[in-house]
Amino acid sequence: MQRSRPKEKLYFGMRAHDEETGLWFPLKKDLNQTLKYLVKRKPTQLARNSLARPISDRTFFRDFTHLRRAGHFSDAIIKVDNVVFPVHRNILACCSPYFRALFTVLEGSVQSSQGHVETKGAPDQPLLIGQSIGSSAVQTYSPSVEGMDFNLNQTEFNWLTCRANGTISKSLTSMAITSSKHCEHRSPSDGTDLIPLAAQTSSSISEKMPLQTSDTHLDQSQSIKSSCCCYEVTITDVCPVIMNEIIEHAYGGKVVVSAHNVEQLLPAADRFQVMPLLKECCDFLASEISVGNCISIVKFASHFYHCDSLRQLGTQFLLDNFTAVFQTSPEFEKLTCKELCFILRADQLNAKHEELVLDAIIRWVIADTGEREKHISELVSCARVGLIMPDNMGEFVDSWLLSRDLNSDLNKVTLQVMESVLQLQKQQLAEVDSAMFSPRLPRDILFVIGGSNFGFPLNMVEAFDCRTWLWSIICPYDFAPRSYHGMVALDNEIYIIGGFSGQVYLSSCCKLKPDTLTWEDVTPMNTKRCYVGVTELQGYIYAVGGFDGQYRLNSAERFNKRNNQWSFISPMIQQRSDAGVAVLSDKLYVCGGFNGMECIRAVEMYDPSTDQWTPEPSMPRGRSGLGLVAYNGYLYAVGGFDGTDSTVRLSTLESYSPVSRQWTSLEPMPHPRSNLAVDVLEDVLYAIGGYSGDRTTSVVECYDFSTNTWYQSTRLSHNRSALGVCVVSALPNAAKLLRRDPTVVHPQNALREY
Repeated sequence: MQRSRPKEKLYFGMRAHDEETGLWFPLKKDLNQTLKYLVKRKPTQLARNSLARPISDRTFFRDFTHLRRAGHFSDAIIKVDNVVFPVHRNILACCSPYFRALFTVLEGSVQSSQGHVETKGAPDQPLLIGQSIGSSAVQTYSPSVEGMDFNLNQTEFNWLTCRANGTISKSLTSMAITSSKHCEHRSPSDGTDLIPLAAQTSSSISEKMPLQTSDTHLDQSQSIKSSCCCYEVTITDVCPVIMNEIIEHAYGGKVVVSAHNVEQLLPAADRFQVMPLLKECCDFLASEISVGNCISIVKFASHFYHCDSLRQLGTQFLLDNFTAVFQTSPEFEKLTCKELCFILRADQLNAKHEELVLDAIIRWVIADTGEREKHISELVSCARVGLIMPDNMGEFVDSWLLSRDLNSDLNKVTLQVMESVLQLQKQQLAEVDSAMFSPRLPRDILFVIGGSNFGFPLNMVEAFDCRTWLWSIICPYDFAPRSYHGMVALDNEIYIIGGFSGQVYLSSCCKLKPDTLTWEDVTPMNTKRCYVGVTELQGYIYAVGGFDGQYRLNSAERFNKRNNQWSFISPMIQQRSDAGVAVLSDKLYVCGGFNGMECIRAVEMYDPSTDQWTPEPSMPRGRSGLGLVAYNGYLYAVGGFDGTDSTVRLSTLESYSPVSRQWTSLEPMPHPRSNLAVDVLEDVLYAIGGYSGDRTTSVVECYDFSTNTWYQSTRLSHNRSALGVCVVSALPNAAKLLRRDPTVVHPQNALREY
């Protein structure tokens, strides 16, 4: 027979894993009547065990907040400056391990200290982060640590920088982040004023809680003490407004994180270990990361143990956008030499050419030539000087020495950098250092999937490394052969749409997750579509036109990833298959194609806001099987077949401007072809594979938009046409996909010097 629990042990309590939500209150049976009175509705049914269901009624929390503001039934007082906060210890203890430990100490030392404790955040003492009640392990963070630590194995990039009381200035939106434990407003080093909290203070305090000063409410504090055993805690190094936000969150209130309060709210949430609020602050900063503030956010996040994911995200953003950061961000010039060295050594540094690394070094040194000149040799040793070609070196030197803003310091620094490069290259003749010749990992990877050769569909998957100019074959696993399909990337997943299996025309769809190399089925389209045009617009995948085995289609449909469903949109004006499709300025363009009788010139534009198709100026000549891409405000139509001679394919390249509404002829491709795949990777147009009129080809040619010239790249592993292509960015397994040899790539552990 099961024994019943004694009545005196009945609790209305909390679950252990929900202790940080701030919504659990351990109330004993003797408070049941009070609870019923407060709720003023159907009495809560207490379970016959020690664990009760969570309370979800917000009215209940509002009642507790009302009691707190009125000072009723409070058993503790928190004093911040001259402001008094009556609170309930159980509620704060459930929300914060910090307060749980504090009140536990108070409980044990009440007789000796008369219930009064003062807590400070002493700047010369280590800050205890992540302390767990009942655990002997305490993780510490010393605010005097200076330097950077890129730990690529465990957390990608851990960056420990600066001192805790230092100032980190750069605007998030219109305010600066100041790494300070105080709530005072300091002007950042670049002169930008912080947004004052006066307006926020008046609004938030009046709406949430009338802050009670210790002078005017001394009688109320004394009455609270006389009514129950009340503890008084004085907390320093935090302002009353932020303390009020912390307490509001503990009582289930909504705290709005903004650019006005995040620099004080995040340190307070970290100090008091209010993890849900800390996560909200980190999520807000993550959404605000930009080229101008990524360095400040990384430094700011580095002060706090629980902001590791934000630090990684900011560091990855910095490395991915390194060129834009060092060219435009004033924060770059404020980096220390050690910090810059760690950045320049990273394999994930996204630098198209190594000359950009030298450019960054020169810009950093000339910001303070007298103090930084001595670091030139150390910084240049972080560059991959073995990858710098002599011709490129000459052009690089000319670009600096022939600059219009030329001055003596710039001349001197540029020549010193060149001397250091030549000295390192000369040393490689005697003793080769593999790190000097190891290409960095690219941020963007170009994928080619499927295609046709000798009329047979293929299931090949290849990835292109734009740093080494090499193709890597990836095992296709469960991918069935198909050709004449659509291919597009959405949220770093590669979607394969429709196509031809060799026997049947397909409506089926699937997607490849490059980070795990796994395939998943996707809801099929409403119509079979071979020779389909596919693109992504505003988070939707659009499939336009095609051939269903009987008719050329003018219908179009789009895929909603959120509900995994296809739905029809307005049909095109003309039927067409094998057309070019691209997105420019949030509009979908369809060019050329085959209508069942001839290759057409017609161009149509789709506006998703009106669900309407509009005719645009036609191309100079009709063609199908062309490639179409959008770049820098223009459409580019590449190659194709005009239907006049079955053995002849086009090499033409034409651009279209929606502003002038005119087509312009550009330098033609060296190799004419149709049914090729085209995409833009690092400001270069890639024309891949295709059909030359008598056979398929593996040729890959690149078009330079700035010089209007073509040059040849590394060929595909196999000849094929009717293939799909797309670009995926920032993959965590880029080295594995590109078959980088870990013994050749710059060692990861070498970046850990602290």
